[in-house]
Amino acid sequence: MSEITDYLKAKIAEVRFARLVGEIIWALGSCISIVGLFFRILFVITAGFSLLFTGLYLSVHYELQRLDYMHSLEKLAHQEK
Repeated sequence: MSEITDYLKAKIAEVRFARLVGEIIWALGSCISIVGLFFRILFVITAGFSLLFTGLYLSVHYELQRLDYMHSLEKLAHQEK
């Protein structure tokens, strides 16, 4: 049982880091798109919004995975009792 909990804890740590990377991409995309909107450069706006939506997708995806792993870990903990 200990191997499963260690595995889930490791996966939770990986998913948290991946979510952080997604949030960094989201923030970078929002900054780039704001600069593009300010200077009215279509290519920069397009690249910024692409990064923004990609980062948003990654953040949500990995947050849902983290919640799934947390739920599995809690379910496993209740079964041990």
